[in-house]
Amino acid sequence: MNYRTRWIKTGTVAIAIVVVASALTGRAYGQGHPSAPDVLRKGFANPPASARLRCYWWWLNGHTTKATITRDLEEMQKKGYGGVLLVDANGANQNGNDNVPAGPEFGSPEWTALYVHALREADRLGLEVTLNITSGWNLGGPWVQPEQASKLLTWSRTMVGAGDAGPIKLSVPPAKNGFYRQIAVLVYPLHHGTNLPGKNGDTRKPLSELALKSAAAEGNFSMPDLTRLLVDASPEVGDEQDTDLTEVHDISSQVDSDGTIHWSPPAGEQSWEILRIGYTSSDARVSTSSGAWQGLAIDYLDPAALDQYWNKTVLPLLTAAKPYVGRSPKYLASDSWELGGTNWTRNFREEFRKRRGYDPVPYLPIVSGRIVGSRELSTRFLADLRRTVADLVNGHYDHLALLSNKFGLGIQCESGGPHGAPFDALETFRSSAIPQTEYWAMSPEHRSGDTDRFFVKEAASAAHIYGRPLAAAEGMTSIGNQWNESLGMNLKPSFDQALTEGMNRLVWHEFTSSPAELGLPGQEYFAGTHLNPNVTWWRDAGQFTLYLNRAQFLLQQGLPVADVLYYYGDNVPNFVRLKRDDPARVLPGFDYDVTSTDGLLSHLSVKSGVLQTTGGIRYRALVLPRSHILPLAALELAERYVQAGGVLIGVRPLRSQGVVTETEAKKFSQIVDALWTVCEKSMDHHVAIGKGQLFCTDSSRNALKTSNLAPDFEAPADQTGSLDYIHRRSANADIYFIRNTQPKALQTMVTLRINGRQPEIFDAVTGEVHQTLLFTATADHRISVSLALEPYGSVFVLFRHPMAKNNVTSIARDSTILYSGEHTDRMSLPFSLMVESEGGTPVLHTSDAGAYEVTFANGQIRRVNVERASDIPISRVWSLAFPPNWGAPSQLQLDSLQSWTESTDAGVRYFSGTAIYRTTANLTNSQLVEKNSLWLDLGEVKNLAEVSINGKPLGIVWKKPFRVDATGVLKAGQRLRIETPGGGGYGNEL
Repeated sequence: MNYRTRWIKTGTVAIAIVVVASALTGRAYGQGHPSAPDVLRKGFANPPASARLRCYWWWLNGHTTKATITRDLEEMQKKGYGGVLLVDANGANQNGNDNVPAGPEFGSPEWTALYVHALREADRLGLEVTLNITSGWNLGGPWVQPEQASKLLTWSRTMVGAGDAGPIKLSVPPAKNGFYRQIAVLVYPLHHGTNLPGKNGDTRKPLSELALKSAAAEGNFSMPDLTRLLVDASPEVGDEQDTDLTEVHDISSQVDSDGTIHWSPPAGEQSWEILRIGYTSSDARVSTSSGAWQGLAIDYLDPAALDQYWNKTVLPLLTAAKPYVGRSPKYLASDSWELGGTNWTRNFREEFRKRRGYDPVPYLPIVSGRIVGSRELSTRFLADLRRTVADLVNGHYDHLALLSNKFGLGIQCESGGPHGAPFDALETFRSSAIPQTEYWAMSPEHRSGDTDRFFVKEAASAAHIYGRPLAAAEGMTSIGNQWNESLGMNLKPSFDQALTEGMNRLVWHEFTSSPAELGLPGQEYFAGTHLNPNVTWWRDAGQFTLYLNRAQFLLQQGLPVADVLYYYGDNVPNFVRLKRDDPARVLPGFDYDVTSTDGLLSHLSVKSGVLQTTGGIRYRALVLPRSHILPLAALELAERYVQAGGVLIGVRPLRSQGVVTETEAKKFSQIVDALWTVCEKSMDHHVAIGKGQLFCTDSSRNALKTSNLAPDFEAPADQTGSLDYIHRRSANADIYFIRNTQPKALQTMVTLRINGRQPEIFDAVTGEVHQTLLFTATADHRISVSLALEPYGSVFVLFRHPMAKNNVTSIARDSTILYSGEHTDRMSLPFSLMVESEGGTPVLHTSDAGAYEVTFANGQIRRVNVERASDIPISRVWSLAFPPNWGAPSQLQLDSLQSWTESTDAGVRYFSGTAIYRTTANLTNSQLVEKNSLWLDLGEVKNLAEVSINGKPLGIVWKKPFRVDATGVLKAGQRLRIETPGGGGYGNEL
């Protein structure tokens, strides 16, 4: 082997000469790339429009211009954007900030002219437009009346004693916005006195969390797990009901319009309650809207309210955009649910009857706090109430999709959270062309933990179950000090995590449109990671966005590989949060998707014991909900699945959900007994059922291992928490994306469930592709691959071609074993050592001197001596140049390289912009050995820099290690001029 190698460092900046020991002479032992066009490599090098990131394009308070729109879109195209999600909204004045000038009102002729101009320019530039169909979020506006607005149940109660003579006049229930519509007047005897359970000395426990259980309120803003709502926090204790269901009577026909009733309680000793119940406005309003676009939010439970909104607001915009519809505009959107609770609408009673099979009105005293029939019956009814609300919310998005489809448009609504609203999150996506959720950038203020706001798995599961190729996320959202962020140590790892959760389209939050006359930094929304031409590092953002696009391109190929499908039951609210929540208990090493009842019953089929989506995704096992409560229809499907040869995992279900008939309850128990009784008696909690297998356990991972299924991804035991992955498979490739979850470098050996194929490394940061020879086939027909991952580093490992015959089995340096394919636990592989196949020829890369011995699988041994290469220090004086009229001097002389934020000059220390560091150096012939590769290592950079030598640009660095390849640029005796414009210092961002 020949070689080239050297590292050279000088504190902060150094020239690094990296030895590449290479060029085995003689025969080639590996497989070269095929001569046919390589579609994956071509798309990886230059990602197509579908793979490019999108952004929230914020028209702040409607304030933009045609010239600004053109400038924005042209700049986006240059930086590799594929489109925008256009949002008219305000928010500039939040957190005590000043407002911005008001632009045209959303939907006005002036605003529409700007919108049509945006569509025209986007079409010219080949960009895609998604339109947010209101100003802000929560559909609504200034013209929405309470009749069309979101609604809540409201009531008044009157107590009467037996034999009380009339007339009795009932008080009107509390109402908002002057709106009240009556549902019924109900009467019933009270068996425990007039006090509500738990009130005024009543010793009975109240129905727990009644506001949440009745859908009158939403949970917190981070997708709370509300499985507990299916049961009551207090156990059933004897005869504690306020009244029996059969004792509830509807006397609405005996009530005058003024509330006077013509009814008297029968004789006896009991008190009676008269419940006057109806519905009123919830007062939910449009949020964060511009200018005069204020008002009530529409009723999401009533399609007629959406029709009216569509005809008045959306249809005129689509009519004006007619020349471009289907060209640049592709989707319509509405943002996250922030309506609060909602639990009634004008047709709710009829819709409830149709879906649940019984009349909800006699049960309505439960909503007011009464226990009717029993605590369990009351809780079951509340589950049905929430389920019906969720069904109608689904109908809202189904109807919006239908209206949009008539114009050839899809919907891309952030409908599944993150607020704990009364809906089934997965099912809200069933009509979406692109399911979308959100994740936030890391911050001690707003995302100190992922459970605060990192919810990508939900959109990915919805995309997979409902057969959509794209799973999107509003990403990089933040509130607070945006300058806390870092490309390499915050934004990249957040993006990488989103990828391993299943996202393959980022919608960056956000890009604010800011007219040039507002200067710098211009107008800006208070939240989000700001990225637009007014931001310091926009000029150099192209390499970072190219990384995003390359990664998305590969993860838009084929179908996801997940062994387990977890059914999360029929509760409302219901969400999918983090991958590591692991409700199926299948981690680590396996992946899973989540399905709703609708997905399970309507979008999956059972073929030869395999669950398969309409899009072709196949699952090896079905896992039942951890609540152990599910509808009879879902249990029946599970029974058919296991009988047909499937693997069913879960402990004994407790009961069905909601109010059911005795016949349904009996059938549920019969199925459960038939399946689980024998299984629970078996030693290993595993039994054959028909052609399939039942594991009555809550650990899917143990069940899969018992079934002799090896993990799809396996890391060394001490690195399990430091690595994450996702796997997709196309007709021609298996694609693994693997990330280092830690802020320190990691050398590892991962084992992947691939047999007989060659691993290729696709580096999305550099765009480089190579075949690694540091792999070995395992006895269980998998492949172990050696990887070196930088701090928060990530890599794609692809398998497309037959396995090379010359993979390395061992490497020794100075007689010390560094790598052993057979004994991976004995390895001490240096981080910088790699063996690749370049055109079929093995190439050793190393930066460490020594006598190397490389053994290949065919028994051949190659030896090479790598000489020590010395560092070349750069210790000269540096100059630091600033742009004029920005508060800093035009130039400074520095005795050594240092950050300008360390300067004692306030104009320098607080400078926010792009400054240029310059120095010179001379290299000798002895330093420029022909075999050596030369690298310029910048040491620590905050946060990105462009590097040029003698006027030749060498690239932009934005993550560790901050180095560029200078091979071929340097000549002996030549005076080097090194320039590093630093433009990414978030610390001084305005």
